[in-house]
Amino acid sequence: MNSQHSSRTDVTNTTNPAAIEQLKEQRFNEKNLIIYNPPGVNDELSARFLRSLAFSTFKRRSPAFLRDLIIFLQDREPEIIEQCGDYAHFDLKRTIWSLELLREEIINNKEFQLFRVKAPDTDSWNTFLKGLGEDRRQWFSAVWLHADCYLYRRIWSIFQRSESLAKYDYFGDQKTSAVTNVAPLMRDILVSTKGIARSEENFQYLLKLSAWANHGDLSITRRGAHDKIYKQMAKYDIDLLADQSSDVWKDLTEASAPVYVDIVCDNAGFELFADLLLGEYIIEAGLASRVRFHVKAIPWFISDCTQRDFDWLLKFFRKHEFPELNSFSKRIRGYIRDRSFILCDKSYFWTSGHDFSQMKRVQPCLYVYISQAALVIFKGDLNYRKLLGDINYKPITQFSDCLRGFQPTSVCALRVIKSDIYCGLPICTVEKLTEQNPEWMITGDKAVVQVAIKHRLSSDIIV
Repeated sequence: MNSQHSSRTDVTNTTNPAAIEQLKEQRFNEKNLIIYNPPGVNDELSARFLRSLAFSTFKRRSPAFLRDLIIFLQDREPEIIEQCGDYAHFDLKRTIWSLELLREEIINNKEFQLFRVKAPDTDSWNTFLKGLGEDRRQWFSAVWLHADCYLYRRIWSIFQRSESLAKYDYFGDQKTSAVTNVAPLMRDILVSTKGIARSEENFQYLLKLSAWANHGDLSITRRGAHDKIYKQMAKYDIDLLADQSSDVWKDLTEASAPVYVDIVCDNAGFELFADLLLGEYIIEAGLASRVRFHVKAIPWFISDCTQRDFDWLLKFFRKHEFPELNSFSKRIRGYIRDRSFILCDKSYFWTSGHDFSQMKRVQPCLYVYISQAALVIFKGDLNYRKLLGDINYKPITQFSDCLRGFQPTSVCALRVIKSDIYCGLPICTVEKLTEQNPEWMITGDKAVVQVAIKHRLSSDIIV
């Protein structure tokens, strides 16, 4: 007992910065009931688990991200004023102050606030927040998915308070600069895939290219797509922990007409390009008569695609010096004109806190709409988390069993793994990878192509 007391006193009285920080961490964990064991099977992921990506997200990454956003706004003030008007100078001060308060709320594990600024999704978000249990309304006790989505909705709400900044995309510069850097890569891919014939092998190639294009997620990593990715797709197969691309091909080729494919997009830029390329192949190969793209209604998780990003990319292609990009833009615009491609109406469900098992209840019209498709492809890590509801399933549990009834049609997930949630993997895969590298699940070096098939009868099809 004496030795323990002595040790505690020494730590309290020390001037060692590392020891002081350690004591602060210990007190924070005790105050906020942080659990030192990892999440159990079927537990909801949460920052209350010390040994989780959720904990490190709200302890370090999110405060650092908000600090960087504040610095960005301060540095870019002249450009923002030029774009948004002189009054933006005053609105920026209030916005930065609000972002600093939000950062402090996370650091101090404050309770979520209801939204006050009127927007199309304000009532639904407030209903969602009120429906959370009392122990699920703080950053470190909430379901990780809920807190993550709430963070980005709060940021948007802060910008909505000012008239001059309400339409400003505070992530826009990062998204556009990322596209500029990969223009040569996109040109090379267009050259290498020009006129490729209908075949299972070619379809799998483009499906996997769309999956690996998710590699460059600005909310997780600054690393973009490999500049030779299109030449090395076969080498990437070793890092594809689950590959059901042949099942996706079989499902599409056996689907009853009319065949639609929905793509729920993730990142703008290169990933959107790969999604458009996959869509073009699906149309030209006669695998579907229509491809429908779903994008985010508001700036979301830094690099997620909005309608503005979609339009900007086509304009970027149209004006680029590479003729291959010009031609691609022309073809995409042609698909949009003849409705082979549809950019779906804005839906705030994709930027809500709900996981997808709640879609039928919360947004029945959207559920019916995607039910028209023979296949819906969900892109990226966040969509994957929403499919699984941030539940810590056993890694070997079948993908279809983890959807908790969400199957409006055949559901495909194309996901580069960037968080500690997974399913449908071979036995011992997670254990083996964790032994090699305890942080393998956040590096973006592994991916999955998974599908839950739902065969439609002709009477199920809504035209």
